[in-house]
Amino acid sequence: MDTMTGVLRAPIDIPSFSWAMSISDSSLSTTRDKGTGEGEASSITVPWSAVPGDTPTARSSALSPSRRSLALFWWTSEDGDGYGTPIIVGAIGQRKDTALDTSFLLNSTMQMLASRFLVREGTFGADGGRTSSEVRLSGLSLRAIACEVVRLCTEAKPGGALPLDLPYLGERGGHERTYRGYDVGNGSCSKLLSELANVDGGPDITFRPYVADTGGIRFRLIAGSDADVYIGQSAVHRLSWSPDGGSLHDLEVTTLGACTRVYATGSGSEEAQLCHLSEDMTLQNAYDPYPLAEEVLSSTGDERLDLLASHADARLAAEGRPIAQFEATMDAYDSSAPLGNIWPGEVVELAVDGHPSVPDDVYRLRLMEMSGDAGTQVKLKFDVTVAPVY
Repeated sequence: MDTMTGVLRAPIDIPSFSWAMSISDSSLSTTRDKGTGEGEASSITVPWSAVPGDTPTARSSALSPSRRSLALFWWTSEDGDGYGTPIIVGAIGQRKDTALDTSFLLNSTMQMLASRFLVREGTFGADGGRTSSEVRLSGLSLRAIACEVVRLCTEAKPGGALPLDLPYLGERGGHERTYRGYDVGNGSCSKLLSELANVDGGPDITFRPYVADTGGIRFRLIAGSDADVYIGQSAVHRLSWSPDGGSLHDLEVTTLGACTRVYATGSGSEEAQLCHLSEDMTLQNAYDPYPLAEEVLSSTGDERLDLLASHADARLAAEGRPIAQFEATMDAYDSSAPLGNIWPGEVVELAVDGHPSVPDDVYRLRLMEMSGDAGTQVKLKFDVTVAPVY
């Protein structure tokens, strides 16, 4: 497909590949930020016989890096003559050609936005070699600010258009942000979106592909609201695991201790540098105490103390108790959660029965990451949650 328009050009047979999609950072770590949703495909190697085109020029044009994208669909017999559901869509990245085949990665929309910067057109260096322009956004929800940041980094720039839907433009709220043109090093669009997601109460932010009425591919920015930071869903999926079977298999549970003090530093230097300490010493004062664990959070783009405190509080909220993470595998054809009907960011009720270290219960978890290959086995990774036992 064409990257800038989403127009589908031709089918292509890919012998094998790996794919993954996420709603935010789901690593089990005491130094993690939330981040934003990603989708990627890797290990793509295509023989030249499968590439559209009869000449070197035509084949190179068909797989032109950044100008062309690939859409990977999940198709079942119920889709009939249709394409199915787009799961992973990304722009072709660096391509390596041999006499037999070509190989490349796909760059997600969020990865493409990493090379877009929030600077008003015609203002950078225009003030006698200096930049005095700024973008001030106030009285908006966080997801409205996210949409406006994306708009200014795409359609507001020459050649910057992408097939994006920004449904929350202008949504009112109580937030404001000021982005200064001279601070271009901290003005990457994807970085600014991550900063909006990483504040205390920051929303999930992701792009989800769909087939538009025109027949091409578009991406809809989906984000949680100020009142509910999680993305919406029409139903809560119920999955199960037990030694005797269930909709999931190969259940793994990883646990880790807590971090109870976060030293956060913002803009400035030496004595003028912004500093904030977030702490919760409950575990250290318990009858059976945990040892103190501290970490440092550097957020040099924060020029206001309240924003710096919000980032530190969000980090502490995610790590202030011993944590656990569930991972398991499902078959994409399982009627309990068919691929294309369940997405990262959605809430899942996971019923566990008979696990040696996890009490029998129904755990309400968020699905954070899905990954797989050209087969039907899909790896599920759930959000880091408070450990069932601590």
